[in-house]
Amino acid sequence: MNKKNNSKIDPKDLMAVERTATGLIGTSISLIIFGFVVEKFELFLHIIEAELKNKPHSKLPELSHVNFYNYLGIAIVVCGVLLAIYTYIYYSNWIKCLQKNKIKTDKNIFFLLSSFLAIVGLLIIIGMIII
Repeated sequence: MNKKNNSKIDPKDLMAVERTATGLIGTSISLIIFGFVVEKFELFLHIIEAELKNKPHSKLPELSHVNFYNYLGIAIVVCGVLLAIYTYIYYSNWIKCLQKNKIKTDKNIFFLLSSFLAIVGLLIIIGMIII
């Protein structure tokens, strides 16, 4: 009977892990969508270029930075997919820890995610100012 009690998971702990995993999946979906939008920004720039060519007095902007947004968008989508895969591993490890009545903290994913989003934000700001 003791063994049965040791493997029982407290519902509050389980729900907390599920909320965290759900939040990470939501962030993953957001990254994938955001990466798609950034990558498709290239298409928007080509449409603008085509529209401006039809105007007689308009100056055409240089579109040399299109590849920058293309690669940045792809990198964001890849990170979103990797986060989704990591979330499953994170959730599985937490369930194992809860079954053994152990607590394990993993601050690395939150640090990496925050750092990645800060870098992406800075790259987009640099892209808007310089490029």
